[in-house]
Amino acid sequence: MSRTPQERLPEAVIEQAIDWAVRLTYNEADANTQSAFQAWHEASEQHRQAWQRVQSLHGRFAGVPADLAMQTLGKLPKAQLRRRQLGKLTLLFGALGATTWGASEVTPWQRLVADHSTAVGERRRWRLADGSQLDLNTDSAVSLHFDSEQRLLRLLRGELHLISDSDTGQFAERPLRVQTRDGLLEALGTRFNVRLDEQATRLMVEEGTVSLHPAGNGEPRIAQAGQQWLLNSGQALQLPQSHSVPNGWLDGQLIARELPLEELLAELSRHRHGYLGCDPAIARRPISGNFQLSDIDATLDFIAQSHGLYLHRLTRYWVRLGAA
Repeated sequence: MSRTPQERLPEAVIEQAIDWAVRLTYNEADANTQSAFQAWHEASEQHRQAWQRVQSLHGRFAGVPADLAMQTLGKLPKAQLRRRQLGKLTLLFGALGATTWGASEVTPWQRLVADHSTAVGERRRWRLADGSQLDLNTDSAVSLHFDSEQRLLRLLRGELHLISDSDTGQFAERPLRVQTRDGLLEALGTRFNVRLDEQATRLMVEEGTVSLHPAGNGEPRIAQAGQQWLLNSGQALQLPQSHSVPNGWLDGQLIARELPLEELLAELSRHRHGYLGCDPAIARRPISGNFQLSDIDATLDFIAQSHGLYLHRLTRYWVRLGAA
């Protein structure tokens, strides 16, 4: 079915929309700023269309390397963006969390090739064929490769929690392994949590032990119960105790202990769409508590109220915390 061509918007209107997006992302929007934006937004249908298109670019390119996003924008026939507009959008993508190690790792192709996956804000549990229990946190994807030699789970995206079982129905127990781009983890009768971040893989062992085999023939290590480890750059490093409980998400909670506000918001943002940030002046303020992941908006209201902060919601997809 053919699609109706979008209306060609004046360059001045497009630039105004980009200016507002940059202004609202990089600055604390006071009442006057918010009022001015609303007045501009409601002044004409072209303003509303321009704002909607800029916001849609956020969704398409948030998390994509800025240079790749700019190359793609330059090929959009309807955009006709000038160099200064592209520059402003580069700033905007950076503020929304642009990464630098490759678009293939931040786009949702992983869900297309996964055996089990979750959407943003979703958490799910499965009982695998060998009897093991697999949980996936928000925005995660795993592919399974079980054969006569091994039980292999490839974590393509996000975070998993695994409780190993005795390989039901097999004459000889096959090794249970989790593979990420950073290396291979082998469970030795255990329950553990694995998270794939932008630059590394994080492991937290609850029970038993896990052997770590870093990519690139790095030195193997053994992780004991209660320990947390980091796999990256061909090595395995033991981490100090975290300011959050890594597996709190299994109970639908983010458990923080003196966690800087900006890090707390980064964790919460994994469970929702859109921009979630704070004023740099309060970014390092320590926050403690057990925060519910089922209703992020209510959690943000609670954080703002209990810590005397100002919560600015431009839309449900743009939220920023500032000093009251």
